[in-house]
Amino acid sequence: MENKQALTLVSLEFLNLDEIEKYLSHNFSISINSKKSLSPRCLDFEINCLNEKKEEAIRKYFNSKKIDICIQDLNFRDKKLFISDMDTTIIENETLDDLVKTAGTNANVDENTKLSMEGKIDIRTTLDVRVSYLKNKPKELINEVIKKIKFNPGSDILIKTLNKKNYLTILVTAGFAPISTYVSERLGFKNVVSNEFEFINNKFTGKYVPVIATKNAKLDYLKEICTKKTINQKKVVAIGDGANDLGVLNYSGLGIGYNAYQIVKDNIKNQIFYTDLKSVLFFLGINEIEFTK
Repeated sequence: MENKQALTLVSLEFLNLDEIEKYLSHNFSISINSKKSLSPRCLDFEINCLNEKKEEAIRKYFNSKKIDICIQDLNFRDKKLFISDMDTTIIENETLDDLVKTAGTNANVDENTKLSMEGKIDIRTTLDVRVSYLKNKPKELINEVIKKIKFNPGSDILIKTLNKKNYLTILVTAGFAPISTYVSERLGFKNVVSNEFEFINNKFTGKYVPVIATKNAKLDYLKEICTKKTINQKKVVAIGDGANDLGVLNYSGLGIGYNAYQIVKDNIKNQIFYTDLKSVLFFLGINEIEFTK
């Protein structure tokens, strides 16, 4: 296999292909083999492999210009499976926290969730605590939370486009059905895996079925589905923002942090900071004219 990389730049503003090519060549001495615009705001280059020091310098420069950058092995760019986190990734909301607040609990759930996503509190512990606050509350509260869900920009086009290109699209979340079911069906994910609340007489029991409730539960599921579907891990693209996504992001051929917590910023090179979820499609080399709206 050739020792080549794909370098993709995505901005909120117009990017001039010739100017950026010249800058990369002159300032970083990059050997550019081919170049193209995937949209007026996205440029894609095929380059010879960078050493670690040069790659770090390039990432730092474009981040300072508020341009999202992805550098990946060109040999494994084509993917088959897309696996995504839900809360504050595909949607803006942290739905379990929203549910606890809707139930009228005064507990500081936001701080608990933040610590969990930073890997400073065991995820099972924080799930147990937050679900316990719902004990004896009416099941109907779920409908109130669903009504307030806001989908992150680009989520709709992302899933529609990947589905059209025959990706296996999977939503895997430490959140809960039926909220996860609603999100999955609304966007068209082909599969959804999540925790499940327990109810008695249409009231929360304060307990749940822990399907995705440990640090590596998402990774275990991904390995299982890759084996079942005979999909090489390099053919997986994953996106997430918290500590319980790290295993999946590191295992996948292309792991992407999205508005991520510090632990993900520190461990995952390819990030979306400034643009929206359509950037995943650009990172995969998909031209904007191929997007399904």
